[in-house]
Amino acid sequence: MTPIAATSATSLAPVVVVTGATGGMGSAVVEELARSDATVVLLGRDAGRLERTRQEIDARTGGAGRLVTYETDINSAASVDACVAALVAELGRVDGLVHTAGDGPLAPLAEADDAMWQATFNGKLMGAVRLTRALAGPLAEGDGGSVVLVSGVFRKDPDPLFPVNSAVNAALAAFAKAVSKDLGRSGVRVNVLDPGAVRTPLWDEIAKAIGDRTGATAVEVTAQVAAQSPLGRLADPVDVARVAAFLLSPAARHITGAALTLDGGASAGL
Repeated sequence: MTPIAATSATSLAPVVVVTGATGGMGSAVVEELARSDATVVLLGRDAGRLERTRQEIDARTGGAGRLVTYETDINSAASVDACVAALVAELGRVDGLVHTAGDGPLAPLAEADDAMWQATFNGKLMGAVRLTRALAGPLAEGDGGSVVLVSGVFRKDPDPLFPVNSAVNAALAAFAKAVSKDLGRSGVRVNVLDPGAVRTPLWDEIAKAIGDRTGATAVEVTAQVAAQSPLGRLADPVDVARVAAFLLSPAARHITGAALTLDGGASAGL
C-alpha cells in the first residue's frame, strides 16, 4: 500500500473526494485511503447507502482516517457547487479527487436509446467536468492537488456490446488530457485509470447479461475474460484502489496527463 502524505503545505492528512463511493471500486478507494489516515469525502445520491458504506469501512479499518459523507447529485452543477462549498467550509481544503461514478449499459447500437447515452454522458463525463471545475481552485491552493478519473479499457478497444461506455470513456480521457495541461500550471495533476474487468457486484451482473446473450453461465464468461489476461485473473477492486492511491501521492508528483491501464496485460502494447 502506498502511503498518502498531505499534498498541502501543512502536515495534516490529505482530504480526498471520492465519487461512486458506495460502489465496488469507489468503496475500495475509500478504504485504501482511510487506511493511509486520509480524510475521505464520500459522495453519492443515496444518504442511507453512504452511511452504511461509511460504517462498514470504519469497522473494517478500525476507525482509520476520517470518513465524511455528502449526499450529492453529480448530474447537477448546482448540487456539485453547493457540495464543494460546504465541504471546503467544513474541512478547510481539498487535496484530491477520485471519480469512479458512472456506468454505461450493456447495449449494442440498436438497443442503446438516447436516454442511455444521455445518462452515461451526464454522470460519467459531465460529472467529472463539474467536479474538476468546482474543485480546481481548492486543489490549487496547497502544494498541488491530484485528480484521478476512472475510465476503462473500452476507450482504447471499443466493444460492440458497450458503444456507450466506449465513447464516453474516450471523451473522459480526452477531457483529462486537455485539463491536465491547463491545471498543471497551478500544480494540479490530472490522470486517468483504465481498468479492465474488475471483480465487483456490477461485474457479476455484466457477466450474467453477457452469458444470457451467448448461452454461457456467468462463471464461464468470467473465466473466458480472465483467460485473456496473461495473469489469468480479473482485477480486484483493491488493485484499482492502490493505483489510485499512488497517483494521489507525492510519489506520482511528476505524472500528469497520463492513462494507466489495469487489465492484467490483456491489451498489452507499447
